Parts: sequence; structure tokens; C-alpha cells
Amino acid sequence: MRVPTLPRVLAWVAVTVAVVLLATAGSALALGERIVDIRVTGASRTDESTVRSIAGIKIGYTLENDTLGSVRERLNTTGLFADVNVWWEPFGEGVRVNISVKDKFPWAPVPTASWSSTNKSVGLLFVHGNLFGWGKQLVLGGRIAQLDSGALLAYRDPALFQTWMYWEVKGVYQRTIAPEYVNDPAAGFSVLNPVSPWRKTTFASLGVEPAFGVAWLRRVKTQVSWRIEKLDYKSTEYLDPATGKSIGKDGAVAIDPATGYPVIDPMTGYPTILSPSMKGGTVGVGRAAVAFDWRSRLHAVMSGQALGGNIDIGGSEFGGDFSFWRASVFWEQGIKILRRHNFIYSGFALTGHNLPLSWDAASGGPNLRGYLYQQFRGDSQIAAKAEYHFPLFSIGSADFRGLAFYDLGLVWFRQLPEGCNLAGVGAFCMRPDGDMRTFRYVTKGFDRDRNLHTSAGGGIRFFLRSVAVPLVGVDIGYGIESHHLQYLIVVGA
Repeated sequence: MRVPTLPRVLAWVAVTVAVVLLATAGSALALGERIVDIRVTGASRTDESTVRSIAGIKIGYTLENDTLGSVRERLNTTGLFADVNVWWEPFGEGVRVNISVKDKFPWAPVPTASWSSTNKSVGLLFVHGNLFGWGKQLVLGGRIAQLDSGALLAYRDPALFQTWMYWEVKGVYQRTIAPEYVNDPAAGFSVLNPVSPWRKTTFASLGVEPAFGVAWLRRVKTQVSWRIEKLDYKSTEYLDPATGKSIGKDGAVAIDPATGYPVIDPMTGYPTILSPSMKGGTVGVGRAAVAFDWRSRLHAVMSGQALGGNIDIGGSEFGGDFSFWRASVFWEQGIKILRRHNFIYSGFALTGHNLPLSWDAASGGPNLRGYLYQQFRGDSQIAAKAEYHFPLFSIGSADFRGLAFYDLGLVWFRQLPEGCNLAGVGAFCMRPDGDMRTFRYVTKGFDRDRNLHTSAGGGIRFFLRSVAVPLVGVDIGYGIESHHLQYLIVVGA
């Protein structure tokens, strides 16, 4: 083997250094130059003016150190493009910025399905992410589920008149069966591994929600919206938490499943008549929200942080029959590691007053993997999770990624009518505000042993690089307090 001589080594080093210096010098020479032309290529499905608007630069701007990186990040984050390349070149009395993009396929019928131990669903979504080539978005779909079937029609214009203003409107139909589980250990039933909910309430809602917002400097969003929905109460079924056997529906006499005889109310001496858990009516809500979003996405990897919050006020001033309020805040941080690894952690807090059953804070299932769907509910909530995502393998444009996660959830009732920690069949307490909301098997106030729940586990995600969301997700969560495994499978968005 021929060994390089010292002069040859020195010559090679000199050439390398010269190339680096020339490249650096070229880049430095461009800084501070005026942008005199912007050229867009490769956009076959997206209007050129939309690409320019998303890029956020105009002729006359000055080329700064981070200009090209910011343009690339903005275009990648929209999810409209499978590939983005941005560079400059000398042009006239300044520089030209070249933007080369490759459009993603803008629409698709997306089958959806989910499987968990207490809630299984199947549905179909039609999603168009680039209507008219202007980046407008349309979602149409529906699903049939054990507990929360529904349909959705939504339209969003993310750049009204090519400005930072945006608007959206969505119509939602939902048919819900809301389970309520025992949360008071003194009631004598299992709290962490329940056999059955003690009550299931069926209701339907049909609503519309228009919203208007401004994305200040593209990163700070302020939004106001108005939600009006018709709430149609169907029925309430009571069950024995120990066996899952039906005690009866509201309006009927309560039957003791152990004896088959009516339950006698000890206060009156007469058979207990089961009461509704809520009432129907109109829910009118005004919402104000703010969000600071510095997140960026490159395929399946998210980096940056976001925080925000909103307040919902329900009442007659917004056309509703229910008076309540609810406020929440959130935080999320993504860290890119080793280029394709991703550590994501987030936090969420919520509190409310006089919440209708349909607006309860709920934990379990997707947001607390390792527990049942909506196993814990209340009017106050704190939640946090940490996930580490890592690549497994790729086949063509399909990426398979794994994750490890840890979830934390705290849900409790901060406010309740007096005497709600009662375990008898006829022992109910009703909120004295006219919404007919009744409570049972619950305890007021936060208690760490009763209200703090955690889970840990792992999962798999399947991504297609031309689609911004995972197509298939499988999670296995272990409830650390319950010592039970729960499985969650999600197909589609």
C-alpha cells in the first residue's frame, strides 16, 4: 500500500481549508444583502403565493444569518411538503432566495379505529390539507364507538387574505355514554381495578363552533370562539359496582341485584326511585385562548416548546342553560436527540366550577395509559407525561418508531354538595343549581393516595413520511398503583 508523503498530506489539508474558507466567506458575504428576488419551484399542488406567504420573506428583506433556516422550518412545520430545500445565490444588486418544495398528496380517506378494554371504535376521516392549493383545510368524518360515537365537519383557513389572521368553523355530533366509577375507597368497592362503573349516562349533542384568531409573528396565537350545542339527555343506568349487574334506569324503582327485591329508602321507608344524573338543554360557551408555539417538525421528530391556556365561560350570555366556567393551561417541550431520536414531555392543568357531566375533567385510557377509559373524573385535574421516541427501522418511505412513556394523572372534585361520600344505593347528593347533577361514591378534596395515579410502558408508531401524523400506534401501559396492564391500539389520526 502506498503511504502518502508529507507534501501530499499538507497539500490535501491546504485544499480542504481553502474550500471551507471559501464556503464560509461566501455565506458571510451574503449576510446583510438585500433580497431582490424569490423563486419557487416544485410546487405542483400548492399555489406559489401560498408558499411565499408561509415562507414569511419578501423582496426587500435583508438576508440574515437565520433567514434560510427559518424559511425551511416554517415550510416543514405546515405538513404540506414532503421535501423542502432553501438556498441563496447572487442576483442583480443583491441575492435571490430559491425555495424548492415537493408537495405531499393533499387529501386522503383515512380509516380510523381504536381498541381498549372498555372503548372500541371504527370510523372514516376524509382529510384535505391543501384546498384550492391555498393551504385551506377540510375534515369530514365519523366513527362508531362503544362510548363516544360521533361525526365531524370542519373547515379552517390558516391565513385569511394571506395575513396572520385565521378562522375556522366546525360542526360536531356526538353520542356519548359517560361512565362513572367509584373513587371513594370507603365505599367498599375496588377503586383501582373496578369490575364495572356504578352509573352510565347516555346523552347526545349537536353543536357548532366558529372561531377567529390571529397568529402574531406566526408564533403567538390569540383566539376567541363561541360554541353552541343542543344537549339531549337520553337515560341513566345504575349498576352494582361489585358485579356489574343492572340496578335499573332512572325513573324506575331500584332493585337490589343480590336479592331481586326493591331497595327501601331508609329516610322515607318507601322504595328508592332512581334519579337522572343530568338534564338536557342548550350549552352556550364563550372561549378565549392564547398559545405561544415555537415547535417545529421534521417528519416524525418534534422540537421546541409550546405553552398556552384558555378559559371557557358558559351561561345565558352565550345562549346556554348551564352556568359554569372552566380554565386550563398546558406546556409541551420537544428535544431532538441524535437527529432522529425525540424526547417529549408535557404538562396540563384544569379547574372548573359547576361543570356539567359532559364537561368533566377525566383521566384514564389515552391520557393515562394503564387505566380504563375515563376511570377517574372530577372538576380539577393535573396531568403530565414524558415520552422517548426512537427509530426502529424504515421500509421505503415508511418509518417504524418505538417509544417509552411515563404518565401521571391527578383528578379530584374540588367542590361538591354536602354529604357526597355515601355508599348506599339510595344515597345521592344533588347540586342545588338546577342542572340535576347528582353525585355518589365520591369524596371532596384532594388526597394523594386516592387521587394520584401513574403508569409506564412502551409502544410502536408507524409513520409514512408523506403524512404528518402516525398511521398506526400501539401502546401497552402498566398502572403502577393498580398493578394491571392495559392495551391501546389506534389506527389513523
